[in-house]
Amino acid sequence: MRTKTLLLTAALSAAGLASSMAQVYSVNAVGYVNVSIPGANRLAILNNPLKGTNDSIATVLPLPDGSDGVTVYRFDASTQNYRDAITFVTGIGWLSSSDPDPQLAPGEGFWIQNPNAAMTLTFVGEVNQGAASNGVNIQGGNNLSLIGSKVPQSARLGDAATPGTLNFPAADGDTVYQFDVATQNYKDAYSYITGLGWLSASDPDPNGPQVDVATGFWTQSSGPAKAWNRNFSVN
Repeated sequence: MRTKTLLLTAALSAAGLASSMAQVYSVNAVGYVNVSIPGANRLAILNNPLKGTNDSIATVLPLPDGSDGVTVYRFDASTQNYRDAITFVTGIGWLSSSDPDPQLAPGEGFWIQNPNAAMTLTFVGEVNQGAASNGVNIQGGNNLSLIGSKVPQSARLGDAATPGTLNFPAADGDTVYQFDVATQNYKDAYSYITGLGWLSASDPDPNGPQVDVATGFWTQSSGPAKAWNRNFSVN
């Protein structure tokens, strides 16, 4: 019940944003990712896939004037509650009632809501490379984490041993929840079983959900806390 409540709270409390299509442009290890988001107060879960000069939301999401009302909702995995919302105001920038400089670190998933016309968000920065280039912390004990890949790679989630996937550190009892921005509802959950892979009522692929660039998702692990580490490089 706790899981369902937390997952639905975000979808209901912010009243929606729609599907995001990401385009990635890169020269060597520096590039940018464009993500198209429609308006009409629909919801989507995004994720910063690049390393900027800092993690300030003003650097990660520099919106143009006229983007008033665009709101970001962050989940605090340590407390299992939402932080105060961050809203954009023309001439002022991003505002939070409790944080003068909100951060959006690579690998942190977040909800976004756009009450205006459709727009394109652009993430700019370096591709995280080398050992532990993902470095995303995942809560254990059946707690929830809202995360995404720290590298701009689109692939199935997979597990640590499967090439061509995002090499998620999957273990028995792990569950992943993806939000469908087109329908504004959650897709069927994926659960991991050793020897079988990821199981879903609507997707037969044992490598689990497809995770697009700059897209976030929920994960819940019944085991201990762990880190999603990778050794990633740009070829």
